Amino acid sequence: MIACVGLQQKDPNEIDALNQKITSLLNYRVGLITEIKNLHQKRRDLRNEIRALSEKARSTRDGLNKGYGEYKEARKIRRETLAKIREIRQNMLAIEGELGKVEQNLPRREGDTIEERIKAADWKLQTERLTREEERQLVEMVKDLELKFRLWKKTYAARQELSSLRSEMNQLKRRLDGLSASREKVEGEIESGKTRLTYDVKARDQLFNEMEELNEDISELEQTIAKTDAQLEELRQKRREMLKESKGHDRIAAQRKEQEILAKAKDAAKEKLQRGEKLTFEELKLALEDEPEPTNQPSQPSQNDDSKSLPLGDMPERGSTV
Repeated sequence: MIACVGLQQKDPNEIDALNQKITSLLNYRVGLITEIKNLHQKRRDLRNEIRALSEKARSTRDGLNKGYGEYKEARKIRRETLAKIREIRQNMLAIEGELGKVEQNLPRREGDTIEERIKAADWKLQTERLTREEERQLVEMVKDLELKFRLWKKTYAARQELSSLRSEMNQLKRRLDGLSASREKVEGEIESGKTRLTYDVKARDQLFNEMEELNEDISELEQTIAKTDAQLEELRQKRREMLKESKGHDRIAAQRKEQEILAKAKDAAKEKLQRGEKLTFEELKLALEDEPEPTNQPSQPSQNDDSKSLPLGDMPERGSTV
């Protein structure tokens, strides 16, 4: 039997342990991939929430801008209305002052009576025979009545204007009341919008913070996966080397086993030759084959020519006995 010098076959348990490590790392990697997928999905959900909050905040801000515009416009109209009311009130005071001076000796409802008296005096002047003194007195009376009538018409027009101004001022006051109510409503909407906007912006900022944390977690997982892949590749390379080495040991062991069998067959053939027993062609070939030099390397198949000369006469036929 040929001894195996300096060769040690790898322990199968060592390869099994290595396979278990690889399997364990693969399972660990699967868990990491599942976790990072979940984090990616959560990040997509956060992005959708942030997008929705940004759209909501934008809509609220647009509403606030519109509300501010309406509020400024309402304040402008209110100032203009108040200025108009002050102007009307000043005009009314001026008219009432003038009326007070004119109406001291002129009843407000005397206009129709004065006009009738003027017509009656004119008719009398035109139709009756009057003395010169009566005519003079009647003419003076007509002049006085016409002056009073003109003053009455002036005060009547002033009263009409005063009534119109008072009506306009009342309309402006009602408009002012409406503006005040509208302003209160707009102010409430603005305050409500500011509250909503503040809440939405804070909520969005919180989501941004969560997004940053998720990004850090994803980055750490990606680094862990990369390290795991490197470990897996290292273990796989080690396993390939171990399997390659193990296959080499198996091949060498097979070659040595073959050499041992060949050596035993050769010894048996030599013994039969020494005893003078009949040999087959193969046995004779083994018996007469030179002994190879001892080596730790596997033996190569004999390249001896089948036509090698034999010391015992002619070469026997293949398969025959000697």
